Formats: sequence, C-alpha cells, structure tokens
Amino acid sequence: MKNKNNKKNGLWLFILIFIAASCQNGNDLSDAYGNFEATTVFISSDVSGKLLYLDIEEGEKPDSGKLVAIVDTLPYFFSKNEIEAQQLAVYSKLQNLDAQTETLKEQRKSLKVEIQRAENLFNDGAATSQTVDDLNGRLNVLNSRIRSIPVQKQSVKSEAAVLDQKMLQVKDKLDRCYIKNQVTGTVLEKYVELHEMVVAGKPMYKIADLSFMELRVYIDAVMLSEIKLGNEVRVLFDKNTKENRELHGKVSWISSQAEFTPKIIQTKEERVKLVYAVKIRVKNDGYLKIGMPGEAVFGSVKDER
Repeated sequence: MKNKNNKKNGLWLFILIFIAASCQNGNDLSDAYGNFEATTVFISSDVSGKLLYLDIEEGEKPDSGKLVAIVDTLPYFFSKNEIEAQQLAVYSKLQNLDAQTETLKEQRKSLKVEIQRAENLFNDGAATSQTVDDLNGRLNVLNSRIRSIPVQKQSVKSEAAVLDQKMLQVKDKLDRCYIKNQVTGTVLEKYVELHEMVVAGKPMYKIADLSFMELRVYIDAVMLSEIKLGNEVRVLFDKNTKENRELHGKVSWISSQAEFTPKIIQTKEERVKLVYAVKIRVKNDGYLKIGMPGEAVFGSVKDER
C-alpha cells in the first residue's frame, strides 16, 4: 500500500510541477528583451597642456556651465603679450605716416609760395626758367610722396588686421583653457588627474543624462507591424529574484533596416533570425542603470488593434 501511495503522490507532484511550469510560461507576457542604455558624451579639452585645476568626480552631477578644469594658460599668455607688442609697433607706424603726411603738406605749402615768388621773378627777368622748373619738379615729388601715404597706410592696416585675428585666436585659446561642463548629467568615468598633461581632443571624462534612459530591444518582422513611434510600452526590470519593477515608456525609435540577432543571443535558432532594433524611452526612477537587462510588453499596442 505504501508503494502505491508513494507512486500516486509522486505522480501528483509531477503533475503539479508541470502545471506550475506551464502556468509560469503562460504568464510570461514580455514581448521583447534587451538592455538599458543612455546617450553618453565625452568631454575633452580643446587645448593641450598641464592640468592645473580639476573639480570633477565620478558619480557627481555637475551643472551645465560649471568650471571643471583649467589647463596651463602660460604659453598663450606669452603669445598674447607678443602680439600686443607687435600691435603697438603697427599703430606707431600709422601715427608716423600721419605725421609724415602733415609734414609733407606743410612742405608743399611752403614750396608753392616759393614757386609763386620764382615765377614773379621770372616775369620780371630776375630769375631763369630753370629755377621755376626745378621748383615745380620738387612739387611733383612732394605730391607723389603725399599720394603714396594712403597706400602705405593701407598696407600697415592690413598688417594690423592680421595681428587682430591672431589676437582673437590667442584669446580663444585662453578661453578654452577654462573647461566648462557642457551636459547636465552624471559623471560616469574620469580619465585624467590633477597635474597630468592633457591632449586636445582626448576625453577627460564621460557624462550622461540618466534622468531618461532607453531600453533597446529587438523584435521580428511580425511584431514590427504592431508597433509605431509614440506607442506606450510597459517596461519591466528585476526588483529581486522573483519580482519585477514596472515602468511606462514610449517607442522613440524603430530601425528601418533588419539585422541578425545580436551575438548575446546564444542559441543558433535565435542567431540566424532577422530582427529590428527598437528603442523605448523611459523616465528613470533612480533604479535603472546602464547595461541593466529589461523587458518590454507591447500589450497596450495589441489591444488598440
């Protein structure tokens, strides 16, 4: 009797386990699976030099526009002083040309009086025509020199314009030595330390706005016909080993091209399928992390159909 009862109990236990497994599979409502991601931004220096100031740490949330680093400004400061000295020399040239113009005009005025006097003497027979011609020749030379001054000034002004542009470039470099945070978000990684040499274009830290995140999932062509941009989606992620947390999101992007199932899908049957990538934008309640697995339920979309 005991053997029969044991067999019956074992049979009922097997049936209950099978039913529980079937119910569990039947209650799996998720339509797609993927991982959460965020748009990361790499902040780098626009100039090269030693890092003299650094106020950024991983996990911080610096405001946009906050001064986070200063690169050594001394080389650009020296360049600025050199250009300023060159500008002073150019401005002195302009002042000298203006002074020359005034001097030449005074000489021309005196020469005209002298020519008038010589012509009167020539008319009275007291001077030769050679004297008058020499004076007129000197007047022509003065007029030529006066006419050349604006041309010289234009050349000097062009030189000054070049220096002005160089000064703007140096001032821009000086401004870029003061690195300000450009994105409101959380610092994910820091790549430099104080007093290190930084290189223009090389990232100093990585930051991302984690207030909203995107769940990237993959769906097949059959499900694609049931989804459109803006659809409300239920998003699930692990609360513990037995429970899920639920958030609501919207479809923000649907790939226009099919691709093979990502390599993270291990079974051969799944790897050969063509799928479409979909992004679901979700407001982060503080629990979502980059790379965390998640699930999407498009039930509301199906109900609308």
